[in-house]
Amino acid sequence: MSDDLRLRALAEVSPPDASEPEARVDLPEPIDDRSHSDVEALKDGAVMLLEAGNRVAALALLWSAVAIDPIDLGAHRRLAAMLANAGDVEGAANEYARYIDFVLPLGDVGRATNELQYGARMLGGHAALHEAAEKIATAVRALVPGIAASTPTLPAPHLLPKVPFRFCIHDDGGLHWMQLEGGTAELTPSAVRLVDRDDNVIETRKCIPLAPGQKGHARVPEGETPGVAWVVLSVSDDFVAALDTGKPMPYRFEAKVGDEWLVATVADTACRLGRRSPNVAVS
Repeated sequence: MSDDLRLRALAEVSPPDASEPEARVDLPEPIDDRSHSDVEALKDGAVMLLEAGNRVAALALLWSAVAIDPIDLGAHRRLAAMLANAGDVEGAANEYARYIDFVLPLGDVGRATNELQYGARMLGGHAALHEAAEKIATAVRALVPGIAASTPTLPAPHLLPKVPFRFCIHDDGGLHWMQLEGGTAELTPSAVRLVDRDDNVIETRKCIPLAPGQKGHARVPEGETPGVAWVVLSVSDDFVAALDTGKPMPYRFEAKVGDEWLVATVADTACRLGRRSPNVAVS
């Protein structure tokens, strides 16, 4: 059996052995029973999807779980382990740093330290973990009277909003076009860009506003609000092949709102003009 700590974290369904330092973490009770049950359902669903081979959907459920409860240890560690096992060490390290950022303002330096140690054991040295270590050191210094006054206060973390989009794929001979419609009244995008795994910007296009009541091309699911803007991007054969086979997208989407680039979430409408619909729908 493999001794890879990342695989052990994914398989963890009960509290670890008492000899492990992370087992001594004493998590607070969830805010309410509904949030707790939602998070547990998302974690269970992620396990089933992962066993079925749908890593993309499993990751989406774990992202939702940590959005509901940012300090749920099980959801956090499973998410970090899945990212690391998929080769996204940067994403895994950032997930450990995110968890520590949420724990430190609660005054729980011990839990933050345990998680830093656990993350370092899984990933080794990483810039995000070094930065987290500096934040923990600052929090420790703040515990000593006389030093705290000169120590900057840790800002309370906040989750950046994500800009929702729905998309269709159109074929035009040898080219593929991805039409996105989305945004909200509060998050009105002025542009969308395609970014690869090395943070290289592949393409940037300005959005075209949708007038109130104007019907877009993408089907709006019942109960959801129509988008406020649309844009068309060219995508590669590899990108379309990944969609059709349920593999992770080779790129990510970002939307510009005001002066800031935010993460854009994209939901597949399964609309494929000029080609047959794929067998697998990717969300």
